[in-house]
Amino acid sequence: MLRKVLVAFLLGLFLFSPTQAEAQRWLQTSQLIVPVEADSPTQALLDTLVQVVRRKDSLMVRRSPDNSAAMSLTDLENKLISGPGIGLSSASHVFIDYKFMIGNRGYEESIEAFKFIFRRGEAASDVPILYVEAKKPWVQQILRNKGTTLQSNQAALKTFSDQLAFARMQDNEGAQVVEIAGKPVRSGYKAKKQKLVEKITRLTYGSM
Repeated sequence: MLRKVLVAFLLGLFLFSPTQAEAQRWLQTSQLIVPVEADSPTQALLDTLVQVVRRKDSLMVRRSPDNSAAMSLTDLENKLISGPGIGLSSASHVFIDYKFMIGNRGYEESIEAFKFIFRRGEAASDVPILYVEAKKPWVQQILRNKGTTLQSNQAALKTFSDQLAFARMQDNEGAQVVEIAGKPVRSGYKAKKQKLVEKITRLTYGSM
C-alpha cells in the first residue's frame, strides 16, 4: 500500500514539475464577432464549409454549441426554413473563438470555433445558423489549404487561416471583441481589451 502511495506521489510530482509548467507560460482566449458580408473572408469561409459538407454525406453539423444534436446539412437547412424562415446564406455575423498561448515553441494562435448567426437587429435576439468546431480535421484542412485568390494574381492563394488571424480580423470595420478569458467585454473591460489587442497584434506580426 505504501509503495502505491509513493508511486502516485512521484507521478504527481512529474506531472506538475516546473518543466511541465514552463511549457505553457501564458494562455488567453478571446471571442470576436465579425460581419458576414459579400466578398469578405467570412462569407467565403461559410460558402466553403457548406460546399465541403454538402459533398460528404458522412459529415454532420450542429446549429449551435448549446445544441449537442448533430444532423445532416439537409436536416439543418430544413430546420432553418421551417423555423425562422432563413437559409444558411442568411448569416449576417460570425463569432470566432481564439486561443493564444506562449510556450516553449514560442507564440501560438489557434481558432477554436465558428458560430454563424443571423442578427435581426441590435435589440433582437440572434438566430443560430451553423456552429463548427475548428479543431476537426476537415475544418483544419479548409483553413490551411483553402481561401481566396488575389484579383491581381489568381494563382496566389490567401488561406483562411491567414485571413482570419486575430490581428487582421479585429482590425476589420464592424469587428468587435466581445469576450476575453470567458468574460463578456463591457465598459469596464475597455482598457483590458485594448491591451489584449495590442499584445496579440505585436506577438502575431513579431512572429512572422
